[in-house]
Amino acid sequence: RRKILTFKREKNKSEDDDSIDAAPEICERSIGRLLPQKLASALTTNVVLSIHRNGEREECGSSPISARLMDSALQLFKPEHCPPDAKDLDKYTMETLLTTFVNQQLSPTSCQSTDQDPRKDLTGFLGYCDRGFEQTPPQPDSYNLKEIPSTGSLPCRFFTREGVRISSLQQLATLVKNSTKLKPDLCEMTNDGDNGNNTGEHLPFEEEDLEKADCSVSSAPKLEIYAVPAGRVFHFTPKYVGEIFHLDHARGSHGNPIALSVLSLEPPVFEIVNLFDAEDAQTLIEKSLNEKNPKYKLTRPDNDAKRKTMESGWDVQSPVAKLLKRRTLAMLGFDEYYESHMDGLQIVRYNRTKAYSFHMDYLYEDSDKEVYDFQSSERGGNRFASIIFYLTDVDDAHGGETVFPRMPLHNKTLTKKQAIRKIRENGNQLKEGSWEEEMTGICQSKFTIQPKKSQAILFYDQHPNGTIDLMSYHGGCPLLKGTKWIANLWAWNAARADFAYAPFKRGQAEQVETSGPGTLSAPITVLFFNTGQNPKTERATLYWFEQYMGSLAHGESIRFKTYAGHIWHVKDRNGNILKTWKISDGKTEGQHFSV
Repeated sequence: RRKILTFKREKNKSEDDDSIDAAPEICERSIGRLLPQKLASALTTNVVLSIHRNGEREECGSSPISARLMDSALQLFKPEHCPPDAKDLDKYTMETLLTTFVNQQLSPTSCQSTDQDPRKDLTGFLGYCDRGFEQTPPQPDSYNLKEIPSTGSLPCRFFTREGVRISSLQQLATLVKNSTKLKPDLCEMTNDGDNGNNTGEHLPFEEEDLEKADCSVSSAPKLEIYAVPAGRVFHFTPKYVGEIFHLDHARGSHGNPIALSVLSLEPPVFEIVNLFDAEDAQTLIEKSLNEKNPKYKLTRPDNDAKRKTMESGWDVQSPVAKLLKRRTLAMLGFDEYYESHMDGLQIVRYNRTKAYSFHMDYLYEDSDKEVYDFQSSERGGNRFASIIFYLTDVDDAHGGETVFPRMPLHNKTLTKKQAIRKIRENGNQLKEGSWEEEMTGICQSKFTIQPKKSQAILFYDQHPNGTIDLMSYHGGCPLLKGTKWIANLWAWNAARADFAYAPFKRGQAEQVETSGPGTLSAPITVLFFNTGQNPKTERATLYWFEQYMGSLAHGESIRFKTYAGHIWHVKDRNGNILKTWKISDGKTEGQHFSV
């Protein structure tokens, strides 16, 4: 079970080890030799690395960054981590190098863990990065992590403010180089740039950036990075309402970059721009209306009618649904797509007077017999981010808002009693004294978001350390007129129960059958390949048990880590199974399957 978290630890040398006095094998490369000359020169400038713990607005420490300083960290690595013919470091070695470097530069008390139960055997920044087995959820790439040379502990992952994972030296050097450009350009504009002739319509930076620029001569350029502990997921860190995050690396509708606009700080709520368009919205609605499968078609809840009266269904296979899931995970800071970390797209229809009362999207186990570990604050998995897609417009006077009742009043001036009185005076469409009327009063006196077609919002269900965010308590207000359509999508901080690397409770993992999803045996790397020789497989798709895993059309290949006993199918465009494989035990690398 330990192997699910990380790779095999090297045994410590004993006092009787003959090699104890041998000269240590170290990396003989230098940072400068691993970079092109133009980028190597960027690491000789006076740039300060500003370190933030994941989700924190204020830096926890800072350090100058240069090739010379980073060389001292690189020298701790063994030769195999920086071979002579390497043009750069792989992302896992890069993260270990950057963790080692930051730890060397910071004081022992800077950027240490703020959890109530910190590690006693590992302190400082390294103790923040590796929270220990009991508080580190397993991830699909946990096997690839490279230990810190001096301690054998796990490294942090590092992200830019916009959620770009720093995965190579060239990328880091480029970020450093760009950080030296930003401040002088801003200061030139604010001090003596346009002589009053610039209207601001073509400024390359946001006006807020211009206002906040520090143009003092003594102020060195800063590169802000966010350190995420092993096994945890990145969180955007808003600093003020109205702040914009331009995600040039994450593309949305029509190839346009996705952007986030901050609507609230507690909990962090963002409007998402360019994630999808009106055509996508209409396609999802039509797909839902025409759905014949009883598992996915719109239905009314039959066991919870007192708090949710809308209809909901699922879209797990349409091209638009698959595309939105990939866009969303990329937006959230994942540099690889994991189907295991996404629910299906839930399609919801609200008719007049229908609503969904206040609730959390964070899930709780249904019974004591549940073997999946939902405790995301420890090593379990749960929903960490909620995305709501608004598929139709709803007029401001017609209700249907998304409400956060625990948030301070931002955009409302009425109390709940005043709001209910006003509703009744204007001709109440809801039963007097009903929970719907009560909720409408709250909706008109608390922070809400009005549905606008092709708009989406993001909010977090967990804090960065995996604890539940109680401020994410929300609801769908009663609709007073017309029809409202939305779609919900939830991202998980670890693999869901039906996938490899899913976290299970201690002492109960052995209850999971090795022939089904969720096994904890040693992973097996497999490659699926479509030779293109069979016309029936021209638009084939690959399934893990009944879960869609991706396209396997002519000439395409997909590589996965799976387990002995798992079942994989290839299906044609009509869903007919063309070929089935059951993964065998034994060889853990290089198993190939072709169709």
